Amino acid sequence: MADEQKIVVEVPSDRGYSPIPNPQSPNKLEQFKKGWINAIVFPDNPADLVFDVTTSITIPALISSCWASFPILQFLKVGALIAIGIAALGVWHLLAIPELKDCLMFRLILVTVGVVIGL
Repeated sequence: MADEQKIVVEVPSDRGYSPIPNPQSPNKLEQFKKGWINAIVFPDNPADLVFDVTTSITIPALISSCWASFPILQFLKVGALIAIGIAALGVWHLLAIPELKDCLMFRLILVTVGVVIGL
């Protein structure tokens, strides 16, 4: 009995008790920006960083090499150019977010290097 401790529980009265209010959730635009920032920034893990940089170069190199080497039907080339144009508009809008500007520009440089290597 000597090693037992008393546990005291305080129960708030109904008059003086007020629950902690929920903090306001950020608006949808801020959540959208944070989602894109988390998706585009480079990872903290060095192994993931090397993989990310390598794939940013090799995948465009593979695509541009196939584009230059294999005979592709004309309507497929036109469709790919339209898709590239739509992606460029999306990147243009993402460049307006200041937190993404440097990282996105570096990724675009890596993709450009990959395209040049593939040709």
